[in-house]
Amino acid sequence: MARKKWGLARTFPLMLIGAVAVGFVTVGISSYLQREGLLAASTAVVRPETLVGEPCPSLTKAEYEARPTKAKQAFISNDIRYERRYGHVECSVVAAEDSGTAFVPVCQFTGPALLTVTTAKGTFYFAPGVGKPATVSTRDGVPSCALVSNFKAAGGV
Repeated sequence: MARKKWGLARTFPLMLIGAVAVGFVTVGISSYLQREGLLAASTAVVRPETLVGEPCPSLTKAEYEARPTKAKQAFISNDIRYERRYGHVECSVVAAEDSGTAFVPVCQFTGPALLTVTTAKGTFYFAPGVGKPATVSTRDGVPSCALVSNFKAAGGV
């Protein structure tokens, strides 16, 4: 019996599979490198080492509900819902200390007065106070709030 020749009709499917595999690997590597670059740039801008400060006063749900004023400006960032009473906000991410590929969402507020943060682990309430800057970082679905912020809104507010 004669051997079949390896012509174009026989090798094309193998070449196509090889090209698709190389494409997937290339896209995966470039996406990873781009993500790492963006995470490093974001961490450099936020400067997490300067965001260590006194913890914000926290509230229970009952204490928050008993207040005459509530947080009224809401937004979602990184699947976390934030509500604030006043001020401006800027959100970003910083690299987690324990892993180069993990990140921690960070939102910096100019003077929120009241904050509610809702994650998959529940709703958390903070009362930084009027005109006091605050930073909320959320690790593993649990937010922490500190009375410090690097963020300055345009116009000096």
